[in-house]
Amino acid sequence: MPHSKHLSRPSATALPPVTTRPRAQAGFTLIEALVATALLGFSLIVMFGFHNQAVRSNMHARKMTDCTYLAQAQMERLMALPWSAATGTPSDLSDGMTDATGDWDYLEHPSSGAAPTQMNSAMEYTDTLGATEYYVTWDVEDMDSSPTWVRLRVRCQYRDEAFNQWHGTTVSSYRFRDS
Repeated sequence: MPHSKHLSRPSATALPPVTTRPRAQAGFTLIEALVATALLGFSLIVMFGFHNQAVRSNMHARKMTDCTYLAQAQMERLMALPWSAATGTPSDLSDGMTDATGDWDYLEHPSSGAAPTQMNSAMEYTDTLGATEYYVTWDVEDMDSSPTWVRLRVRCQYRDEAFNQWHGTTVSSYRFRDS
């Protein structure tokens, strides 16, 4: 039997021819490009927000470290003052009987509870080595009637202008008379 080039099928079961349109160019559609750009923009906005928060947190941590250093340095100064029965109580170690009542009130020394002179992180009252933004105050509380020992509290604080809040640290210790 001779082979024919075309086999015939019944017309009832014939499938329609599949037609494909060739793409004009390979690449992304406009919608795909817009979605990708929107996702990239959103991601960058979130990353910049995290970066801004990290910068603020680092600045706060630096200021808290400076405050702790300043409070501890003042405590060391107070602990090193000579105090004996013969010399009497130094004025920096006298109890002025004006205790702070609020959370961030200034303590009684050095200016009787009023705002003291601001200092920078180098313990200077000038801005040559940084902004003067720290307040260091201290309180002395007699622990007995013939002052032979006292409780010392040293507070360093600063005002966070961005949130209008006080931050800082308080260091506490006991001091006994030398003799």
